Amino acid sequence: SAINGFLQKIKYPLFFMDFETFMPAVPLYEKTKPYQHIPFQYSLHYKRDKNSELEHFEFLADQHSDPRKAFLERLLKDTESEGTILVYDILMERNVLNGLKKDFPEFASEIDSRLSRMVDLVQPFQERAYYHPDMKNSFSIKNVLPALVPEFSYSNLKIASGSVAMIAFENLRKESDMFRALETREQLLEYCKLDTFAMVKIFEVLEGVG
Repeated sequence: SAINGFLQKIKYPLFFMDFETFMPAVPLYEKTKPYQHIPFQYSLHYKRDKNSELEHFEFLADQHSDPRKAFLERLLKDTESEGTILVYDILMERNVLNGLKKDFPEFASEIDSRLSRMVDLVQPFQERAYYHPDMKNSFSIKNVLPALVPEFSYSNLKIASGSVAMIAFENLRKESDMFRALETREQLLEYCKLDTFAMVKIFEVLEGVG
């Protein structure tokens, strides 16, 4: 089946990876352009093999400094062991990594190795290899997750979309109330973590079908 063909491209250990970016209209950092995607956060769920415990790694940049290099160094460290890196809708993650490669050419070969390991989890849904009416003709992870794994959804999160996360992080730079800032950071971590946990759950459903 098409799902089996997709699963054959995937080799344990698995990383489930998601980035958040923001796009300042006025460039904030050296050598950046208006509306450039600046990555400030990622979540990674890791499974050594099909039956092993799920592990979680995350990064959320300090809102007061250029997040790019810290983001990249931590990401490369967290993904250095072998295995497939699954992303959901690969375009953004791929563009961010290619952008970082230009900004930090000294990491180019390491970035290329991560790019070569990436597989797009949206593919079986886009190609209609798997369809569920509750997806409402949308491949968005926000629709696919509750259709496949009804006990999980984004509905009770304070931050529940990438565009809200983007605004929240940008506003953090001006937040003087430490407790409000901490609360926003917690909400950002919770949202990004659900994105990659959703991918784990969606993948488990595909594995069950394959």
